[in-house]
Amino acid sequence: MTVRALLSRGLATVRAAIDLVHEAMEPGEFHLGASYSTEQTPLRLSADSFYLEPATATPDAYVEWLLALCREREFTVVWPQNRWSLLLDEQARFADAGVRLILPCPDAATLEAIQDKSRANARLAAAGVALPQTLPVATGAEFTEALATFAAGGWRACVKPVRSIYGLGFRLIDDSKRPLERFLANDVFTVGSADFARLLDAAEGERTFLAMEYLAGDERSIDCLADRGRLVRAVVRRKPADSHWRWQIIEDDPAAWEIAEQAVAAFRLNGLINVQTRERIHEDGRREQCFLEVNPRMSGGIYLSCLAGLNLPYWLLRLLCGTVDEAAIPRPADGVRVAKIEQAVIL
Repeated sequence: MTVRALLSRGLATVRAAIDLVHEAMEPGEFHLGASYSTEQTPLRLSADSFYLEPATATPDAYVEWLLALCREREFTVVWPQNRWSLLLDEQARFADAGVRLILPCPDAATLEAIQDKSRANARLAAAGVALPQTLPVATGAEFTEALATFAAGGWRACVKPVRSIYGLGFRLIDDSKRPLERFLANDVFTVGSADFARLLDAAEGERTFLAMEYLAGDERSIDCLADRGRLVRAVVRRKPADSHWRWQIIEDDPAAWEIAEQAVAAFRLNGLINVQTRERIHEDGRREQCFLEVNPRMSGGIYLSCLAGLNLPYWLLRLLCGTVDEAAIPRPADGVRVAKIEQAVIL
């Protein structure tokens, strides 16, 4: 019997996930529908059916629209890519309609803790996970005080918002450049300490940031297949500092797996989620992986991870539908070097 699954409006990874499932599935195994807020989307090229979401609907109206769509088109699985807070509170209604929701965590309170990086850090620190030294700052004075603390510890500083995605708002503190140099170079990676202090004061406490110890080692993106708080499979993509973000290597890394496993358990994560780490380089050259953040969604590089022989979206649907034993899910290959190449399409 064909399982009819709907993926709602999300980021560009939604199309990648649909294509990946199509590549791996048996004929007729899944019907993959997609919904989005505009007709002009590449999703129309990949999805088996497409539906226009009501862009201005109230929360209640959106739930009614989604339930009606599931009944009319016989979708038994919905994999929401946004509106998680809303749908976490509506799981019983969908279950009564015979629809299974794939949601990243069990309740809205847990989702709130995940999306607040300060609270997420506190929960992981309590579980014994290594993290960069971090202080919350909302004013120029608090930031200046944090810089003094970091200088005393011999740590270089960086900042990021308590709430953000895709690294938006992240900056390395660098006083070696003049603001004009940064402007002319389109430098969105660094900011001067005085400039950032003034920015905080001008914002008048509107946004809280985290002042953090800058970790100079390699970064890792860990794409996880989780089942209600248990890590089932993971693909670890290391981004070497000398790669200049042009390539990554997939590796079998026990330290990364352990951090991902602890994050999945701490937030009872479910589905496809992403955990990020970065290395602290000690004076003796030893490298220690530290937790950076957890994202309750597929990563932007999910299709890179799947090149290691583990088609994460496909096996998620199989696991959810009960058509595969966990032991039969393949494990990713080790030592695969991957890179992204942009491709144009005709809409």
